[in-house]
Amino acid sequence: MRSGPPLDRVRNKLSPVLHPWLRRFIALSPYVVLATSDRHGNCDASPRGGAPGFVRVVDERTLFIPEESGNRLHQTLRNLRESRGIGLLFLLPGMPETARVNGTAEPVASTDPRWTGLALGDTEPDTEPDSGTGPDTVTGAGTGTGTGPGPGEFRWGTVVHVVEAYYHCGRSSRFAGLWDTTAIARNQADPPLPKRPAQGPPQRPR
Repeated sequence: MRSGPPLDRVRNKLSPVLHPWLRRFIALSPYVVLATSDRHGNCDASPRGGAPGFVRVVDERTLFIPEESGNRLHQTLRNLRESRGIGLLFLLPGMPETARVNGTAEPVASTDPRWTGLALGDTEPDTEPDSGTGPDTVTGAGTGTGTGPGPGEFRWGTVVHVVEAYYHCGRSSRFAGLWDTTAIARNQADPPLPKRPAQGPPQRPR
């Protein structure tokens, strides 16, 4: 399929650093999706959320994403151990534009000497991603050390080294009516889906 080369104005918005507009957007964003893959190309897109600014802009080439205890599947952590490529999509409620960041990433434990210059908030670490005892050691799951950190407690995070960053125009958001307040109010008053289904045993593909 041929679509032709990108327009100059599109090509010109690609930046090897986080310019001021992007840094401000990320500082205001409460929601980001992390895309990673393993060495075989099996992909995962994982959402992260928090108070605006929970993703820290360390400098124009570096981001830090503190990781709270989540579903403990640890797809992102496992993927980053095998393949360092990462793509980020930041959203800001009510803004049609999005911010996109592509680069490489590495998991960093709270025992790493760099931690105090990266993390938001204090924590009492007892494990690290590179301990070699499996992904579950990051949160203490299955180790007999308790249920792992609670909200606001960070034992590891993701350092992102920026290779390419740019804003994405708001056409897709407008086409989707993503921030249409009428649609939002309707879905809140009359949810189009019931509550998420109860977890059952894994279903084998047929």
